[in-house]
Amino acid sequence: MSSISNKAIVLAAFKHLTGERNTGVIDTYLHGSYIQHSPMVKDGKAGLLEALAYLKQQPAPAEAKSPVVRAIEDGDYVMLHMDVAFMGKNVAVVDLYRLEEGKLAEHWDATQEQPQNASITEGATAITDLHLTAGNKIIVEQYLREPDAALLSPGYRSHDMGYSVLENPRVHRIIGEGNFVMAQCSTADVVCYDIYRLHEGLLAEHWRVAQAIPAKLPHSNGMI
Repeated sequence: MSSISNKAIVLAAFKHLTGERNTGVIDTYLHGSYIQHSPMVKDGKAGLLEALAYLKQQPAPAEAKSPVVRAIEDGDYVMLHMDVAFMGKNVAVVDLYRLEEGKLAEHWDATQEQPQNASITEGATAITDLHLTAGNKIIVEQYLREPDAALLSPGYRSHDMGYSVLENPRVHRIIGEGNFVMAQCSTADVVCYDIYRLHEGLLAEHWRVAQAIPAKLPHSNGMI
């Protein structure tokens, strides 16, 4: 059994495939039954290879700095929260992966353009309180099911410029690592990734990446 964490596998895959655009290692990181949910990429290994071929044609980033701002791992799931510069725009991205046998087996994402002169990815990044993971996930689920200001800390801050609580969201997955919890939710026309930082049993900080569900996807897997 590999001693490498799923988070480390995902970060390495991102570095080599997306950062270095090295398609020669795709079989090292991709499971044979890789399922794609991105609204921009076709299904399977062939779809990812096509997307990477397009990426190779784009100018390499001016800075070598990783765009990954936050990464959390919960069992077979790993989330990356990123600030990406692409084609003259800054965008906030959430990538969610499910791993199987130490390889990327399923992928979801959402992309939201960053506002000018502001950042919707800034804020705390340190993961703490690993022993509180399960309880923090319950608190976030409770808040999503029934929003209650009593669950917000006095200094609560949302980095989403137009933040509003979703009405009757469908909650698909909740993953957490210590003081950070991410909820994958949707309504009829939008997919949202809500990330919370908790402190002393209360929601202290919030980020969101939301993307409208397009009428047509390049695969039949849906965005969720």
